[in-house]
Amino acid sequence: MKKQYLGWFTACLILLSGCSLNLVGPYDPQTTAQLQTIDRKIEYMYLSMHALEESQRHYDRFAKQYLDLDIDIRALERRQERRESNKETLQQVQILAQLWQQDRKIHQQQDGLSDFMIKRRQEQYLRLIDTIMRGELAKQ
Repeated sequence: MKKQYLGWFTACLILLSGCSLNLVGPYDPQTTAQLQTIDRKIEYMYLSMHALEESQRHYDRFAKQYLDLDIDIRALERRQERRESNKETLQQVQILAQLWQQDRKIHQQQDGLSDFMIKRRQEQYLRLIDTIMRGELAKQ
């Protein structure tokens, strides 16, 4: 009788060791590369903007950079949509995309940004991209 239980127990252990539960998708080096590119471009845009006098920070002057970054962020979002078990990263990238659209529209409507707003946005995007990056690196 003990041998029978031992046999069942061993069989269960073997079956369970072959099964694994993946709640989080695997690490994706392309995602981290895309995040680094987006981070660098955002930082460049806001530093370039800050170097100008406030009266020269018209939206039209930065429209191409906004568009280029929008394309990069949307590409990152599509990449996250295609990955399995990647709900958290996808949600974070969607927040990034929404925030970028919102900030772009505000700059366009106001046709300029103050030093305070530039600093605030730099910090905001730094924190958000850093959070997404840390989440991705934790998957390694």
